[in-house]
Amino acid sequence: MLGNMDMEEMLKLLAPVIVLQFVLMIFCLVKLKNDKVKYLPKWTWALIIIIFNFVGPIVYLLLGRERD
Repeated sequence: MLGNMDMEEMLKLLAPVIVLQFVLMIFCLVKLKNDKVKYLPKWTWALIIIIFNFVGPIVYLLLGRERD
């Protein structure tokens, strides 16, 4: 299936995923700036969010924030 696709078709297929990942990363970095965190310092959470694409932001949202 993917072997017959040229670069343009593959980019069209992956563009929504790339945009979603970028928006999720920016959202989590802004949230990190304003929220209190637990378990790790903020700079470590920022690295996790940036380096571990989809998984990092989701882990931060589930485990890293202090909830009121």
